[in-house]
Amino acid sequence: VYKRQGINAEYGERKNMLLDNDAFLTALTKLFDSTKQTGTVYVTFKTITHTEVKKKTKNKVEEQQCLVRATDGKSGNKKTKISTLLRAKDVNRFQMQYNTLMKAHMDGLNKKTKKRKMKV
Repeated sequence: VYKRQGINAEYGERKNMLLDNDAFLTALTKLFDSTKQTGTVYVTFKTITHTEVKKKTKNKVEEQQCLVRATDGKSGNKKTKISTLLRAKDVNRFQMQYNTLMKAHMDGLNKKTKKRKMKV
């Protein structure tokens, strides 16, 4: 069960979800499984910088984050979108889990066939 803005929702009930990192990877696994035979999964990474001003010292502290989004290639109401905010301190752990997930789901790729040129 995922919570967003105080609403409980099972995966699939909500089409656009902001999840925590572990829930995102679980939902991404389900998204890969649902598009195993036919379909495409798009994953994008976008850096975000949040500037916080500390009241006592009046110093600006910039926190680097990464917005990770994934969607299946469908259009309209059936499109599933998931996203997570990745903090700088969680990058290594997330990257290791993400790489394992990608390696596990790369088996559906087809090898390109080379066309032979005819000699004259």
